[in-house]
Amino acid sequence: MKLNRFLSITAIGAAAALTALAPLGAVAQDKARTTRFGHGMADNHPAGQAAKMFSAEIEKVTGGRIKTSVIANQALGPDPQMLGALQGGVQEFYTGSALGMLGQVKELGFQDVPFLFNTEAEAHAVFDGPVGKHLNDKLSAVGIHVLGWWENGFRHITNSKRPVNTLDDLKGLKLRTQPNPLTLDAFKAIGANASPLPWSELFVALETRAFDGQENPIVLMYTQRFYEVQKYMTLSGHVYSPLIFAVSKKYWDSLSPADKQLMTTAAANATAFQRKTTAAEAGSALQGMKDKGMQVTQFSAADLQAIRTRVPPAIAPHLEKIGPEFMTLVRSEIARVRAGK
Repeated sequence: MKLNRFLSITAIGAAAALTALAPLGAVAQDKARTTRFGHGMADNHPAGQAAKMFSAEIEKVTGGRIKTSVIANQALGPDPQMLGALQGGVQEFYTGSALGMLGQVKELGFQDVPFLFNTEAEAHAVFDGPVGKHLNDKLSAVGIHVLGWWENGFRHITNSKRPVNTLDDLKGLKLRTQPNPLTLDAFKAIGANASPLPWSELFVALETRAFDGQENPIVLMYTQRFYEVQKYMTLSGHVYSPLIFAVSKKYWDSLSPADKQLMTTAAANATAFQRKTTAAEAGSALQGMKDKGMQVTQFSAADLQAIRTRVPPAIAPHLEKIGPEFMTLVRSEIARVRAGK
């Protein structure tokens, strides 16, 4: 009896030792994992829809071993906080602005260079090519594994004070912008009073008139109901904004090669869906805001040319910080895409 008990204890100890020595990924395959996918958009935003699609596909292809809870509207915190949680392995998935990583990956600042891209398809090709790979490698080195670059869209200006038909109409308007020094200096160069503000505080700031206006893509403004607190929109299309779709590298590294491949495939499917859905919803979102009473105007060709003339000297120091070699890569890739190569 004592011998049997001794053998049983020995067997249990040996099993425990083998488990402790096993790779994390191997252990993880034996039990369901519930992960968190945080973002700052509404559930009905194309990114929110794509996050749910990705979650459902991952659960299906792993037979329920990997379950993902999608948590919208910055319920897990502001974008910079979620990015930090990704780096620490506290949060597994994220989509939203990558500018919270600007202090660690300076090249991310290029995305706010005005009038860099002409079309969404052009931007997709650049982010899916060598430029995107460069960013992905830099982000991987600081703990974030990029699964794809999603569509946010071209940014436009809204405000609650007056129609902005010309550049002169921008003067004195207090506009919330992204927390990128390049963006702030670009807007100041064309006469606006630009200041950064956390996304989570923006709606209330517009509602209380602490800020006159802001700049964001159309679908995002519509799903966040900005038409309730903004009356005037100017279709400026001044900057193209992507959304990073990423996973914590700590979590990624814990996965088996097979699960990494399943996740990569699901991510590619979600990326294609998200971009297509954003494009499909942009027109109806704009019309929806018009139906809610928003007055929509456009800058003249002369005003757009004036912006192109005034902004470059103001942002030149920022491009130098981003890196001349990287900006040369960006511009050469854009030229290659435009040439159809």
